[in-house]
Amino acid sequence: MMAIRRFIVCLLVPLLALPCMARIDADFEATEALAELQAAQAAYTLAMAQLELAQGNLERATLHAIAVGAIPSPQQPAENVPPASPANQAEKPAPTPKAEPKPTPAPPPEVKKKDEGPSFWEGWKRSVRVGFNTATGNTENSNLNLQFHTVRKSKKYLTKFDSEYRFATRNGVDSQNRLDLDFRHEWLAPEGSKVGWWTTASFEADEFQDWDYRASAHGGISYQFIKNDKTNFKGRTGFGGSQTFGGTNDEFRPEALVTGLDLRHRFNETMNIEGGMEYFVDVSQVTRDRLNNHLKWNIMLDKESNMNLQFKLTHKYDSQPGGGKDNNDLYFDITVGWQF
Repeated sequence: MMAIRRFIVCLLVPLLALPCMARIDADFEATEALAELQAAQAAYTLAMAQLELAQGNLERATLHAIAVGAIPSPQQPAENVPPASPANQAEKPAPTPKAEPKPTPAPPPEVKKKDEGPSFWEGWKRSVRVGFNTATGNTENSNLNLQFHTVRKSKKYLTKFDSEYRFATRNGVDSQNRLDLDFRHEWLAPEGSKVGWWTTASFEADEFQDWDYRASAHGGISYQFIKNDKTNFKGRTGFGGSQTFGGTNDEFRPEALVTGLDLRHRFNETMNIEGGMEYFVDVSQVTRDRLNNHLKWNIMLDKESNMNLQFKLTHKYDSQPGGGKDNNDLYFDITVGWQF
């Protein structure tokens, strides 16, 4: 029953987190649109001031030209034109000089509609993964691995949610029961820059740790080392903290992400690798640290159904796990997945 509850939680968490991220993205888009509108209004005001100044200069230049005789005054007849006879004057009255039309002010600059791209609820890629193996005979072992992933990437943002549940038995006794939920949102580096921002939140539940649950959240700055058609390599650093529940020493750990690395490399259309590393140090006790590593090898099996095979190696280290538990946890999983 506990395993079923945890799996249901891993499906509900993304539904609760996505509306919050949609509101954050909408606020950023509205702020940028308002800044562009204010800039356009300032440019229009400056253009109108320059137009009024030009009109004043034109009027002064015209008066000066009339004063020095360079051009005839509108009140005087043109030179070399004989005066009209009284009969002609009676027939045709003297024409009234026409005032020069003033230039028409230019219309305000058109504010181009911002290319907001697809809606926050569009463009999501989802995938599920399943792994299972069993052995019977002198030893009876069963292992189950269930995963759900969703990711959305636009020109400015990267949002992803990963969930993984592991359950194993050995000779009829539970030997593994663990749930991992990880959420990340990134503000990608703009064009011409390599610096971006990120925030993460994670939740862990493990029956075989000194604690029952651990929640953590971090945020900071990122730097894009390599980005091309095949390789994406990024570094991260930041600050946050973690809190355990149900352990012998439940306390908040203020943590600094000293080093974070994310790597993805595509060998060809059917094969790629992904890797990541996070090294956390407790700033209140620098001898207490944590390390999370993972490496994935993905192989496309069928493009039509988006079925793929994945080999995944996960390593977690805690210098003070508590309760006499091991410092290291190592997992190796082989799963089949489908993307939709």
